Amino acid sequence: MKHDTSLVAMTVPRITLSLAKVAIALDLSPNMVLQLVREHRLPKPKTCGRRKLWRVSEIEAYVAGWDEEDAEDSGEDVGGTDSRWEAD
Repeated sequence: MKHDTSLVAMTVPRITLSLAKVAIALDLSPNMVLQLVREHRLPKPKTCGRRKLWRVSEIEAYVAGWDEEDAEDSGEDVGGTDSRWEAD
């Protein structure tokens, strides 16, 4: 299936992403995305025919929870922390 790359198609907001596009959006390899799915740190994709697609809203929700999840793992207090990071 050929995808439409016209200006109209490019301005329509995406509500689902393929594995390759999730990897690009997260700046990760596709294998790392699949590993995060296995670890339940990202949601499982939905199946549409033979395609596997992730809902953008689900990816955003999981990524938003990474700070709290990582802090829980390390014992840090996430309440009121500054979300900006600084170089050492």
